[in-house]
Amino acid sequence: MQGLRTQETNKFKKFFSIVQDAAKKNGCVFYLDAGDGRDFETDSLEGEDLMGWLIPERMAEEFEPIWKRGLVSDDWSEYFGFAIWENQNSPTIKFNI
Repeated sequence: MQGLRTQETNKFKKFFSIVQDAAKKNGCVFYLDAGDGRDFETDSLEGEDLMGWLIPERMAEEFEPIWKRGLVSDDWSEYFGFAIWENQNSPTIKFNI
C-alpha cells in the first residue's frame, strides 16, 4: 500500500486507507513515518494518530524512493506533520502540517 513501508495488520491497512482518502482530497499522498499514540481498536479497524509527510501528488514520484530508503532530508520538512483521527467508529482525519 502506498505510504506504508512495513507489514501491518488488515485492520490497520483499512484505517490507513481512510488516511490516504483524506490525503487524496487534499491532492496529496501521506507517507507514514511513525505512530504518535492515541491508539484505538474496533471490530474492523485499528489505528492511532500518525506522523509523516503529506506530499502533493505531483511530487510523490520524486519523494517515494527517498522515503522508501529512509533518506528523507530536511528539504522535505515543510511537508512533515500529523494525521489526527476523530471518531473511532467512523474515522475522519485532519492533517496538522
